[in-house]
Amino acid sequence: MADVFISYKKSDADRVRPLVQNLRDAGLEVWWDEGIQPSTSWRAEIAQQLAAAKCVVAVWTNDSVDHEQGSWVMEEATHGQARKILAPVRLDMVSPPLGFGETQYADLAAWSGGAEDPRFQHFLGIVQAIVRSEPIPVAPRPTHFEAPGIKLQGVTMENVNIHVGQGGAPNSLSVGQSRDDEDEDEAEAEPTPPRQSSFSPSMFPTRAIGVIFPLVAIIIFVFTMGNMACDQGNAPAAFCRVLHSVTEAAP
Repeated sequence: MADVFISYKKSDADRVRPLVQNLRDAGLEVWWDEGIQPSTSWRAEIAQQLAAAKCVVAVWTNDSVDHEQGSWVMEEATHGQARKILAPVRLDMVSPPLGFGETQYADLAAWSGGAEDPRFQHFLGIVQAIVRSEPIPVAPRPTHFEAPGIKLQGVTMENVNIHVGQGGAPNSLSVGQSRDDEDEDEAEAEPTPPRQSSFSPSMFPTRAIGVIFPLVAIIIFVFTMGNMACDQGNAPAAFCRVLHSVTEAAP
């Protein structure tokens, strides 16, 4: 029988497959319903594998936490929870279903699928500890702040030139132009006299709003995402203490 039983919603199969493969690559015997033989009674096979598994991994996603669509996942997770061998993991920014909130889940909502990812390595350590009946490892504190669920992959920026206007001239952004082309354009361009910066009292409110609004938006974002990260234990303790003290001091 397998060490690990994977409980998931069928619509999430493509996203669960890297999880299964990485667990197998780590030396674990993993079972999920893609291994059911055509002639086998799937209900009997699931019941047998679930009862024999040393660890039950419940995959929380938008579909599996739905009480209608994810009823099978919740039922299988209940068996694992009753045997104290449940290792939940979420792949979407969702909260666990009712009844599973007290069982801490591994957060792979921003996981790229790589086995070397520290978040997956921590999840792997949890599964291995349950399989071996060892103490559950404590999640490492993050070394940098990361908004949960935000993925930024395969982004490259080449030949991006940012020009800051002088003397009231507008700022500009050019993409895909090399430095040689830029030099040629500057050589061909006719020189223009510098513009004199002018300021009038009527411009002050507009400029003030242009500064204040983005600043307020940044503060709200930091407080919102910071509180979320602190509540989930994904932010440094010092950062959380400062954030809470500022929040309590606010009127």
